[in-house]
Amino acid sequence: MVDLTGLPLSITSFSEFCERNKIYVDKTDLVAKLAQFDAPIFLSRPRRFGKSTLVSTFQELFSNGLDKFQNLKIVTENLWNDKTYKVIHIDFSQIKENTENRPFEDKFYLLLKSAFKEASLAITEERDVIAAFADTIAAEENGTLVLLIDEYDAPLTAVMGNKKEFEARRALFSEFFSTVKSRSSKFRFIFITGVTRYSNTSIFSAFNNIEDISFDPSYGALVGYTQEELEHYFKDYLENAVTKLNHDLGEDKYTYDSLIAALKLNYDGYSFDRRCRHHVYNPWSILNFLKKPQEGFLPYWLDTGGAKPSLLVNYLNTFIDKKVK
Repeated sequence: MVDLTGLPLSITSFSEFCERNKIYVDKTDLVAKLAQFDAPIFLSRPRRFGKSTLVSTFQELFSNGLDKFQNLKIVTENLWNDKTYKVIHIDFSQIKENTENRPFEDKFYLLLKSAFKEASLAITEERDVIAAFADTIAAEENGTLVLLIDEYDAPLTAVMGNKKEFEARRALFSEFFSTVKSRSSKFRFIFITGVTRYSNTSIFSAFNNIEDISFDPSYGALVGYTQEELEHYFKDYLENAVTKLNHDLGEDKYTYDSLIAALKLNYDGYSFDRRCRHHVYNPWSILNFLKKPQEGFLPYWLDTGGAKPSLLVNYLNTFIDKKVK
């Protein structure tokens, strides 16, 4: 009988993978390759595909070195010999909702304050959030910081139907990223993720050298599970699924090969590189299926909102007259 507690459902923290003995799909060779970049990096992927786990892996690597990476490619292939840094990790999905009792700029400041505290930085007390960020960064030595930004676009997508609030957040973000650019000498590494790239908001115009790897074939398998990874890391769980499905059906309908075919039909087919070299499975769907295969091939990603095109829905809603019945 397989140990279902090894499945990393709802786990995004790299250290938690290690401490709770969860299955970690090793992509640290690509992590090491990306970590050599001098220019800021941007990665766009849908929700629930592993962006936050990737960001957490960078955080652990730059903050604490290789202590928790033993037996992973980055160690076994001798891919890393860098020092540690102060890591500023900002997850903008934490402040995406619009609230009347607290302006977005105040929530932004509190988020920065928390991120700086975790990085052992004392944020400068300023009424202006951008000034506080700039002054705190300016006090550090060149090349001693790492900046990780997860779900940068979440606060924008959440208020797309509110033109005034969207513009206020867009302007603040534009100023924030311009400040990051102006203090770029302070950063050893900058990595930004999002669901989409807002090309007309001027957020990225400050970075004339940003590396957008979203459709780069070299990183098409950076998140999600490839076929090889699925069968390598989850083989026992796949065999368990065959047993559970057949027991539930009362017949030997599934073999290992027919199960793989069914998984491909339901959860495979995602390709994020312009040459379609890599196809990956959605991790959320795969992990939920392996946890309870007897329930069949349910659309887990869709049911939890991961596949909901929030950006498109919110955009279209801006053109809908709410008075129309």
